[in-house]
Amino acid sequence: MNRKSQTIKSILALFTLVCLTNYAAAGVSITQEKINQIRPGQTTEEDLVRAFGPPATKTVCPPRETALEWFYSSPISAQNYIPIIGPFLNAMQVKAWELWVVVGFNGEVKRYIVYGHYPH
Repeated sequence: MNRKSQTIKSILALFTLVCLTNYAAAGVSITQEKINQIRPGQTTEEDLVRAFGPPATKTVCPPRETALEWFYSSPISAQNYIPIIGPFLNAMQVKAWELWVVVGFNGEVKRYIVYGHYPH
């Protein structure tokens, strides 16, 4: 394999890696619109799974309650992968959400808490 061919393959591999990691996100998107649809006493665990996907954690708590948690973080910008200057281009800005829901024995939401982190 000649040097030019090896260089082209290396550049293509790096480009592919950046494209794939640029769109990688953790969890199903948690949006304010979806959060606004949660109604204690009405929304069920099944509704939550339909909106947010399976919970990251599910814990059975006394008295006959279940705590469910969802997490989401947005993709990191491709700029983050630029050596040395990436962090100075606001590339480390990640949007993150955590949703914690307590479901009663009847399967309906009793209460929930949402934490959102937005970069400045």
